Amino acid sequence: MKLQKKVAIVTGGAGYIGSAIAGRLARAGAVVIVADLNLEGAQAVAARLVADGATASAVELNVCDRGSIKRMVQTVLQEFKAIDILVNNAGGSARKDISLFHEAREDVLDRIIDMNFKGPVFCARAVIEHMVNRRRGAIINIGSICGVQGGRNTADYSASKGGVIAFTKALAKEVGQFGITVNCVSPGLVPRPDEDPERARRSNYLGRICTGDDVAYLVGFLATEEAGFITGQNYIIDGGRSLALKGD
Repeated sequence: MKLQKKVAIVTGGAGYIGSAIAGRLARAGAVVIVADLNLEGAQAVAARLVADGATASAVELNVCDRGSIKRMVQTVLQEFKAIDILVNNAGGSARKDISLFHEAREDVLDRIIDMNFKGPVFCARAVIEHMVNRRRGAIINIGSICGVQGGRNTADYSASKGGVIAFTKALAKEVGQFGITVNCVSPGLVPRPDEDPERARRSNYLGRICTGDDVAYLVGFLATEEAGFITGQNYIIDGGRSLALKGD
């Protein structure tokens, strides 16, 4: 197992993509901490991993609360003594509150930027000194093609994800000397199981939807020693959608 006994935190680990990532890391042998605001959901994911023979634990985490981030990291270090991998997956769009930028409520803008940009920044900050002292570690951020191209009616979300991509590149330059890699994975449309997949299928050149497992496979690779000379990169997973406009 390529990640045998490595300790991995997956933020937003109770969600569709997060649970797929947690499962992939667990199957590679990692000890997985499922961190999520939805503690009950995180516990359910961790329980499934344990039932499959993995070592996993759930912890409550609000990435918009720096105190919550610090407590989560302290809990992991107390229990497992190390953090080898951080996957900054927690985030989301405004969904029902999506609007034109000039009509957006300020509290919605704050929430999106806090969740998608400040969350990954302060989660990375909370683990980075530990990784620097150990002279190893892998941080994998989850971005979005909206952070590369921008998305209509999602100026806040696009800006926050674009910031994550830039943060990835800047941090990679700082911490490479300590043996730490920092990379970003930017999915296109990834419909949840309860969502209509047709829009996502029409919008790419492979004619199928992007699944949580598609994202998890790449995250899992970037966490391994085989990817140890890859850093500061942003990998787009969108079935070619960003090559040119298609569908919607």
